[in-house]
Amino acid sequence: METVAYMAAFLAFIWCISLSEKVSKLERKLKDAGIGNEEKSTLKEILEKNKGKLAKFRFESNWCDYEIGDKYSLIEDVDEKWLLIKVEKSGIEKLIRIDSIKNVQFRN
Repeated sequence: METVAYMAAFLAFIWCISLSEKVSKLERKLKDAGIGNEEKSTLKEILEKNKGKLAKFRFESNWCDYEIGDKYSLIEDVDEKWLLIKVEKSGIEKLIRIDSIKNVQFRN
């Protein structure tokens, strides 16, 4: 009975070592792909890099702006605290606080 416990402990040890190797390999792949860099970009910096591109926005609060919701909008200008967008089909321009943005999805 004691040998079964030693065998189980040995197998668990081998399994943990293999997981550690897999995690290290995945971290290397992510680093090579440029994902998960040590330096994190702020939302403002991400929006500035994508100025002139189309994006969908989701907001922190539960209010729904039907002019923006589920529609792609053109990022026209980015300020310290504000974002100017133009809704793609209707052409309506909106000024949005960057702090109120929960999620941004860019069009490929």
